Amino acid sequence: MAGKKVIKSSIIVMLLIIGGKILALVRDALIADKFGATYITDIYNFSLGFVYLLTTISYGLTTTFIPLNSEHIEHSSSRKRNRFVNNIINLSTFFTIIITALLIIFSKQIIYVFGHGFTANVNIYSQAVEIIRIMLLSLVFVTLQSVVTGVLQSHKKFYEPAAMALSSNLVYIVYLVFLTSKYGIKGFAVATVIGFFVQFAINVPRYRKLGYRYKFVMDIKDKDARSMFKLMVPIIISTSVVQLNLFINRSFANNIYFGAVTVLDYSNKINTLAYEVFAIGIAMIVYPTLSELAAKRNILEYKKALVNSINIIMIIMIPAAIAIGVLRHPLVNLIFRRGAFNLTASNLTSSALLFYCPAMIAYGVRDILNKAFYSIKDARTPMVNSFIGIIVNIIINFILVKYMKVSGLTLATTISTIITTVLMMTSLNKKLNGMNMKKIFSGFLKISFSSAIMGIFIYIVNYVCMNEISSFMMGSILSIFISFFAGSIIYFVCLHFTKIEEYEYILKAVRNKIEV
Repeated sequence: MAGKKVIKSSIIVMLLIIGGKILALVRDALIADKFGATYITDIYNFSLGFVYLLTTISYGLTTTFIPLNSEHIEHSSSRKRNRFVNNIINLSTFFTIIITALLIIFSKQIIYVFGHGFTANVNIYSQAVEIIRIMLLSLVFVTLQSVVTGVLQSHKKFYEPAAMALSSNLVYIVYLVFLTSKYGIKGFAVATVIGFFVQFAINVPRYRKLGYRYKFVMDIKDKDARSMFKLMVPIIISTSVVQLNLFINRSFANNIYFGAVTVLDYSNKINTLAYEVFAIGIAMIVYPTLSELAAKRNILEYKKALVNSINIIMIIMIPAAIAIGVLRHPLVNLIFRRGAFNLTASNLTSSALLFYCPAMIAYGVRDILNKAFYSIKDARTPMVNSFIGIIVNIIINFILVKYMKVSGLTLATTISTIITTVLMMTSLNKKLNGMNMKKIFSGFLKISFSSAIMGIFIYIVNYVCMNEISSFMMGSILSIFISFFAGSIIYFVCLHFTKIEEYEYILKAVRNKIEV
């Protein structure tokens, strides 16, 4: 793919992701408006969280499928390639149906163990079981989508996979606007299943255009299939830490008060907004570069690319974390505070969000480190660190939840994420016999200094807007608007004077794109 085409594709993919995120915010605002922070939203968020926890399997499926299908594209006939794809579709769907059926059968026990707070009231318990049973049906479509998007990405077709969140959020918004009053949360659970189906369906036309046709093939002894499913295990474990930590936190929150799970989830959604738009995209771009350099054994350039990637992530994520921490009240007000989501819920969510913010930086750096380990064919180290992170998170949860409630859970996640990220960086530094930690640390200090100056400015702006303007909504909008534009200028000016190499590289790339 030529350079200009790569730039064009990256921009379109980023726009589709941003579009999906904007619709996600609209969806969450509508959920807050219709259901508030109550046991109803707790049930929905708990059930959705359980489904998302299991979708980490689909990530492992896609990650291991792409390189194998790429080999078939290069070296096999279309007939053999089509057989491989159909075999993976049928095997993975078969096992997913079995797992889904078992989970539906034992859904009462799942709620009792992981959502024990719902069992105090018989009606609430019954409703929770019903909702999770409906939403577990999504897993079949998630599996199908994982293989089909893997096919598209192995052919370097990224637009449809990038548009999945946008399409499913349209389904949710239509339901919330027109059907909530009639069918309630049960109907929304059904709409969620439909949303996952739509995510799968939008990929099918492109899939067929690439020449793939469905046939029933199920060969569990196939060498490629067995190899792929074995490789999935460490990748699934190492990439599931975020969802698993969220699910563990939901289980703790479920026993604090009704609405605690919703407060936890809403604070996390704002916190991960910048991370999911920028950090994940950067990690996707970096992965093939690191893999290519590792394959060529060009260790010097590999280390340079890795360090530059970490610093670029920090250039984005550090100021984003500080800005979201300072502007947490206006952000929560603007996105969620309406209808049944009142001032108390808004303040609780803002407090939880504050302690989540540093985790955003660690998430971004950790993703780059994960890709670095995968590029040198080491899936074991990320897997071990994931286990460490989960154990640390649980221990700190037990300590902090007594004193800080939901905020304690978000702080525990931040601490565990930082610890595992530092451990991974230390391991990678040893594995590579040094990777210029001095440059990373220097970049961290310069970026943090620039971000702190920006933070002081937007704190003053936010204080004036929120205290001098009588309408909390107008004050929130002005605070966010002024802080974003003026704060960005101050931050970039500070970066310019600190002379960070990666910032100068980004500026040069932007100038070149404009000139082209």
